[in-house]
Amino acid sequence: MATASNAWPPPVLIIPSYLNSLTPKTAKPKHSIPIKDITYVHSESTVLWDEEEVDNMVIQEDLEFAVIEKFSYGWPELEEIRKIMPLQYKIKAECKIGFLRDRHVLIRLTTMED
Repeated sequence: MATASNAWPPPVLIIPSYLNSLTPKTAKPKHSIPIKDITYVHSESTVLWDEEEVDNMVIQEDLEFAVIEKFSYGWPELEEIRKIMPLQYKIKAECKIGFLRDRHVLIRLTTMED
């Protein structure tokens, strides 16, 4: 018979937090992105990236299935956008929608089918 002195310790309960629900479930490998020098083409500043570097940035920032929507003449509230866009575009899986800039909305999809 087990007594309190030689029994197993109580199990540690992991309580999910809001932050844990936002973080991706799978860990993606992190590759360092080098700082590039600015070059000038026709007197305009330009940064040149290799295709492999762009692919790494897309994966690291979780932009593999991302779409940017632009509102030219004003835009509705973010909550309204989050309700309307999945219905309008018939998105079946989970998606994250947020403001990117003044008139731009970033839609992060989870599946290629959407």
